[in-house]
Amino acid sequence: MRHLIVLVILGAALLASCNSNDDASRASGRGNARNRGPLEVQGFVVEPSSVSENVEVPGTLLPAEETDIRSETSGRVVQLNIEEGTIVRKGTVLVKLFDQDLKAQLNKLQVQLKIAEKTVERQKELLDIKGISQQDYDLSALTADNLRADIESVKISISKTEIRAPYEGQIGLRNISPGAYLAPSDIITTLRDIAQLKL
Repeated sequence: MRHLIVLVILGAALLASCNSNDDASRASGRGNARNRGPLEVQGFVVEPSSVSENVEVPGTLLPAEETDIRSETSGRVVQLNIEEGTIVRKGTVLVKLFDQDLKAQLNKLQVQLKIAEKTVERQKELLDIKGISQQDYDLSALTADNLRADIESVKISISKTEIRAPYEGQIGLRNISPGAYLAPSDIITTLRDIAQLKL
C-alpha cells in the first residue's frame, strides 16, 4: 500500500512539471514573436500567359500549283513566247504552232457554207410553192448544218495550235527551240504558281 501511494505522488509530480514546461515554452514563444516585429511575406501576382517554343525541322517549299506544259496536237513551232523565270498571266500565248493548212480548210468550209445557205433559201421558196419535195429541202438544210459543225471542229483544231498559260505563274526552263516539231508527249516548259507555297 505504501508503494502505491509513492507511485501516485511521483506521477502527480511528473505531471505538474510537464505542465509548467509547456506554459513556459508558450510564454517564451509569445515573447519572441513580440520581440521580432511584423512578419515579412513575399507575394506574386499570377496571370495566364502563352508559352511557345520554336522547333526547327528540315523541309522543302513547293509551289501551290505546278504544271508541265504540253501541246494537245502535233505541229511545228512558229512562235515561242517563253522567257525563263518570268511571270506570265493566265491565258498568255506561250507557243504557237503552224496552222496555215487549218485556216485554208476553214476558209474553204466557210465558202461552202455560204453556197449551202443560199441553196437552202432557194429551196425554201420552191418548197413553199410545191416546186420540190420536203425531203430535198431537208437534205439541203442537213448539208448546211454539217458544214457548220465542220467549221466549229476546224476552229477548235486551230485553237489547239495556241498553247496558253492555264493560270498565272512563273515559267521554268524551256525544253524546245523555235522551229522544233512538237508531239503531245513533249514537255515544253513548267509553270509554277509561287504566289502561295506549301511546306
